[in-house]
Amino acid sequence: MKQSQSLCVAYSADDNYAKYLGISMLSLFLSNKDFAAIQVFVLDCGIGDGNKEKLRSLAKEYKRNIEFRSMERAVSGLELTMGARKISIASYARLFLSSIIPKEYDRVLYLDCDTIVLDSLLMLWNFELQDYLVAGVRDTVDSFFLKKIGLKGEDYYINAGILLINLAEWREKHMEQRFMEVIKSFGGKVPHHDQGTINAACSNMKLIVSPRYNVTSNIYSFSAKTIKNIYFMESFYSQQELDEAKSNPAILHFTTGLVGRPWEEKCSHPRKDAYYRVAQLSPWKNDPLLPDSRKFSVKAFAAFYKYTPHVLSETSYRLLSMLIHFRE
Repeated sequence: MKQSQSLCVAYSADDNYAKYLGISMLSLFLSNKDFAAIQVFVLDCGIGDGNKEKLRSLAKEYKRNIEFRSMERAVSGLELTMGARKISIASYARLFLSSIIPKEYDRVLYLDCDTIVLDSLLMLWNFELQDYLVAGVRDTVDSFFLKKIGLKGEDYYINAGILLINLAEWREKHMEQRFMEVIKSFGGKVPHHDQGTINAACSNMKLIVSPRYNVTSNIYSFSAKTIKNIYFMESFYSQQELDEAKSNPAILHFTTGLVGRPWEEKCSHPRKDAYYRVAQLSPWKNDPLLPDSRKFSVKAFAAFYKYTPHVLSETSYRLLSMLIHFRE
C-alpha cells in the first residue's frame, strides 16, 4: 500500500460549533504526527473572528495548515431554495466539497465536529477507493427509512459524520448536480438531510469500512443483535467487530443517543474522558458544561432500557418505530 504523507481534512461549522471543531482538530493533530503535512479546510458557515483566531493558533502550534472557505460564497450560484423551504447551508455544506477543495486534492476526509481522533488515520487515508464514490461506516438506520430514499432493505447506509470522499470521482460524475436533483425530488425535505442525500445519490458505490473509524454512541448502548432487532436491519457488523471498535476506537463520534454528549451535563458515555483530556489542552478548557439537551423521550427510553428486560424495551422500540413510519 502506497502511503500518502499529506492528509487533507474538512470540517463544517458555524460559530456555535467552532469550539467542538477545534477540540476535534486538536485530537487529529495529536494522534497523527506520522503525517508530514495536514491540510484542514473549514467550511465556514459563520464562524466569528475570535474562534477563527483560536483555530489558526492551534494549527500554527502543531505546524499544520488551516484555511477557511466561506460557504455563502461557495454556494452563491446554486439554487438553495426548494419550494417554500430554505436549505440550511450548514446542514448541506459537505455536499459541495468537490468544488470547494482545490483540484490538486483527489480525496478528502470529512469529519463532523462532534468527533475525537484517537489513533493514526494513515491506513484509512490510504484505502483504495477505485470507483467508489465514498467510504464510511454503516449507520444504525432501519429498513423503513432506506425505502424512503430509494434504497433496498439490504443496501448499505453509511453515517456521513466521517467520510473518506473520492473527490476525483465526485467531479467526474458531477455529484453536486446529482445531490441537488435528490434534494429537489424531496421538495427540500430529504430524510436526514445531507446524510440521506449522500446515501441516495451514491447508491451502491459506497465502500464500507471498519466501525472503529466511526464509533457512534449507539455502538456503546446496544449489541449487534439488538441493533439489527430494533432497527429492522437485515445485516450489520458482527459483535466481534463492534467489540474491537469499542476497545480500540480510531475515531469516536459523540452522536446523539441514550448516553448524552460529553460537553453536556449528565453524560454517561463510557469514553467521555477521551474528550475531556483533549478539551483540557484546548483554548476552550475553562468552558462549563452545557445543560443536557436530550429530549424527554430519549431520557425516558434510556431509563426504561436500563431497568427493564431488554426483550420488553426492544419490542417497545420496534412498535414505536413502526407507528412513526406508518404515520408519515
